[in-house]
Amino acid sequence: MPYLPPDPPLTLGALSGITLRPAGPRLAAWLPGRTTLFGSGRAALWGLLSSLGIGAGDEVLLPAYLCESVVSPVVAVQARPTFYAVRRDGRPELAELNAVIRPATRAVVLIHFLGFPGPVREVRQLCEARGIALIEDCAHGLFSRLGDRLLGSFGSAAIFSPWKSLPLPDGGLLQTNDARLRAPTPRARASAAATLARLAYRAVGALEASAGWSPRTWLLRRPWVRRDLHGRTSGAAVRIRASSAVSARMLASTVPEQVVGHRRAHYAHLLDSVGRLSWARPLYEGLPEGVCPLGLGIVVENRDRWRDALLANGVNVRTYWEHLPAEVDTDQFPEAAWLRDRILVLPVHQGLRSREVEWLARRLLTLDPTRRSSVSVRRTAAERPTPTDKG
Repeated sequence: MPYLPPDPPLTLGALSGITLRPAGPRLAAWLPGRTTLFGSGRAALWGLLSSLGIGAGDEVLLPAYLCESVVSPVVAVQARPTFYAVRRDGRPELAELNAVIRPATRAVVLIHFLGFPGPVREVRQLCEARGIALIEDCAHGLFSRLGDRLLGSFGSAAIFSPWKSLPLPDGGLLQTNDARLRAPTPRARASAAATLARLAYRAVGALEASAGWSPRTWLLRRPWVRRDLHGRTSGAAVRIRASSAVSARMLASTVPEQVVGHRRAHYAHLLDSVGRLSWARPLYEGLPEGVCPLGLGIVVENRDRWRDALLANGVNVRTYWEHLPAEVDTDQFPEAAWLRDRILVLPVHQGLRSREVEWLARRLLTLDPTRRSSVSVRRTAAERPTPTDKG
């Protein structure tokens, strides 16, 4: 039984690409705006809010289904996070979004969940009509498109978290599309020791995948471990740092076409199996042209049961998002709570091999209780004695 990591692990091939591939020109076509590298996506969002002049007395509208990393930069600039309703696919309720815009509202954040485009054209029209900025949260949407346009190119600006899609030690990216915006340039960087530690952490995933086993599949079935990890990551302070030089170089040497091709192929393969399950259904029914999926979102009842079952089978699944920020009132936003309690995200990243994706597709089917019941019935029938067997 293999071990499938949730993110692309750092391999020697990825590191060697820093020196073997030319940096910059290929990537520029996939990030057309003016870009500034930060140490994290939340630091990039802080930089964007600062460049917009958002501060005390201002409001920023956020979807009710999100993680703490989106809220903390708003609080860091002393603005007020206000939430709008989402549907059960994570996309906004446009009428309700329009209704919560007030004179103090300065910007709307639209999340492209798992790399699938939100209704960005409609939200942009709404923002233009109301005289506020549209911020695209493309933390999940690196290299994704809507039609012939890249996500991140529709709004005033966008933020990305390239380390979620690539085996980088750190990295957030601010892309500005409005010539009037001047993003702050972070000066401080993570220490060399911290960067080496993050590189080692990303490399461990490759060792675990080679060994076919990881202690994470046991640890992540313990609620106290998950709570501790959540507190250490999402609850961390916003640190205004530049990206490490290693991440900048690795990002520049990335071949986006390869990343997109592998992720789409893996997603399409798994989607066929998920569509035949009784215990899960895909969050999105198809794979639109141009989408570079972060993962394959599935909707399940009794989410913890199925997470534990997948972990026990060596599949490190994500939950986006198991913990909503404390500021989100789930009584007011029940659909956000509905998503929180039901979403699992299967890995489709470019670090997976075709045979591992094929194994996962088969394993999903073997976990199906209706299939196990039918197999049991067939076996029982086959074991019954026929008339000629009677003595």
